[in-house]
Amino acid sequence: MQSPEGLGNTFGRSWELLSSNWIMLVPGLVIGIVAFVIDVFVIGAGVIGGAGLGALGAGGAGLGAFAMAGLLATIIGLIATILTIAYTTGMAGAAWSTGRATLDDGAAAFRKDGGSILVALVLLVVLAIVAAFLSVILFFTFGLPLLLFVLFFLYTFASVIVGGRSGTEALGDSARIATRNFLTTLLLLVLLCVVFFIAALLDRALIHIWLIGGIVAMLIRQIAAVYATLVVVGEYIKLSTAPAVVAAPPSAGPPATY
Repeated sequence: MQSPEGLGNTFGRSWELLSSNWIMLVPGLVIGIVAFVIDVFVIGAGVIGGAGLGALGAGGAGLGAFAMAGLLATIIGLIATILTIAYTTGMAGAAWSTGRATLDDGAAAFRKDGGSILVALVLLVVLAIVAAFLSVILFFTFGLPLLLFVLFFLYTFASVIVGGRSGTEALGDSARIATRNFLTTLLLLVLLCVVFFIAALLDRALIHIWLIGGIVAMLIRQIAAVYATLVVVGEYIKLSTAPAVVAAPPSAGPPATY
């Protein structure tokens, strides 16, 4: 099992890498904003078109317009999710390998692994539904199936993009790494929950500030998401059997020894 100091090094180095590569925040922010604008337009058009057809007595066509708008919004959300995962994880992998991350690193990850990300994402959704169902019917487990789902598949996207595995292989790879390093992965998950809890507190405190509050809150959420990705990718590199070079940002001196 990795020592707490080793895990602490991962968190510290991840922050150094993020501090030297703020460009990693750009893809998630841009993709999120673009997807939101498109969704508003698509859903708005569906609502207006459905209401208009309904008013003309074409109730079936109106429902079809609503359904089509919902389907398009779902597809847009799926594409946005795949793009965000590919760009963020691809750039995180490059940051850990060379100390630098560029948008080209994210684009290369999307081109190479977009299909595998889609497969892994669909499988994770199915497994999440199963875990949620088990958590409901086995109420005495207090949500343990959902916790184990997150724990065992935490490294899935890092396995796809950094480890070069297919979508199905990545789930097994993540589960094996989490099983071999159960306590380390559990501590990692707990610490990431603390990071997101702090981000949520800041979000709640800032969101009510007129105009600038929402922008800053969105930025904080993105910082937390990218930082978590860096941490997970860093731990995947350390815990996986595949050899990898872990580099520090240019200003941070030589890489740490684990």
